[in-house]
Amino acid sequence: MNHTSNEESSGCVWVCQIIMVEGVVGFLGNLLVCLVILRVKFLHNMTNYLLVNLAVADMLVCVQAFFFYLSADQDFPLIRFVPASLIGKELLCRLLASAFLYWFFASVSAYTLCLVTFERYVSIVHPLQYPRKLTATRMTILIVLTWAISLLFSVPILFTNKGSRDPNKVCSSTERPHDARITHVLSFLVGYLLPITLMSLAYYKMQLTLKRQASALKMEHARAAAYDLVIARQRLVSMLTIVLGALIVLLTPGHVESLICLHPSQTDPMWSICNSPNYSYLRGACNILLYLNSVVNPIIYEFKYKKFRQGLKVAFHSCFGQQCKNSVDIVMNPTSHNR
Repeated sequence: MNHTSNEESSGCVWVCQIIMVEGVVGFLGNLLVCLVILRVKFLHNMTNYLLVNLAVADMLVCVQAFFFYLSADQDFPLIRFVPASLIGKELLCRLLASAFLYWFFASVSAYTLCLVTFERYVSIVHPLQYPRKLTATRMTILIVLTWAISLLFSVPILFTNKGSRDPNKVCSSTERPHDARITHVLSFLVGYLLPITLMSLAYYKMQLTLKRQASALKMEHARAAAYDLVIARQRLVSMLTIVLGALIVLLTPGHVESLICLHPSQTDPMWSICNSPNYSYLRGACNILLYLNSVVNPIIYEFKYKKFRQGLKVAFHSCFGQQCKNSVDIVMNPTSHNR
């Protein structure tokens, strides 16, 4: 029995350590994305500003992951921190130990990706309406609304966890598990399923439109510049489609796992399965994938986003005091993705 318990404890510690490493790597990677886009002038366009907002949200997810598994995980925290006061317990349990911060920041990330999709959709499918519909002021308002709506949808999760009055225990689950189930299911539908469905439909429509545009330009023997613009847009949409695909692949197992074992009672037939050691390993693997989603975007940009790669080179050259080549500034047209 002790041997099994020790193995389970060791496995959970490894999960904590892996996710904390993901938190550090993801924070640094997304910080690099922000610095490169904000520093390099030819990357200053609407799409990339939205990618900065996405990177900020992913950075905050990584920070939440690091501190949650460092001190707030109820099973095997690497540093066991027990606040002396009940107020301290309430703040720790409702903010850090609950899923509130994760759902808040993850929802901002998902809805920011929706905004990126919407901006590209209007630019490609309705290009003549782009300057009128997507002004800088409107996009700023949409970004603020993204944070506000995500916060609003995440607030109910604050009430699924609370500070324990037991001096030997930090947190306790809500006394109304039925409400907690409803809260988590709604968060899943609104913060995950809805944005993924809308984005999938939008990317499908964009891919069809871009293929039609490319075929029409080929038949009309259009100028090379016009055809190159369509190809550049195709590459950007392909890169964003990969980002969406990574989100689906990495987040789906964790959401399915959490829905299967959502506050089961001892009379529930899932109780024995959800509290078994093997299931705890599965939950740990799903959580590793869940947080990996906030780490992979900078890697995708590096391999699939040509402009970001060139901007990264320019940023490093300027940091080391080297003169950037004029040819880079000529090739990079700052308005190429604004239409």
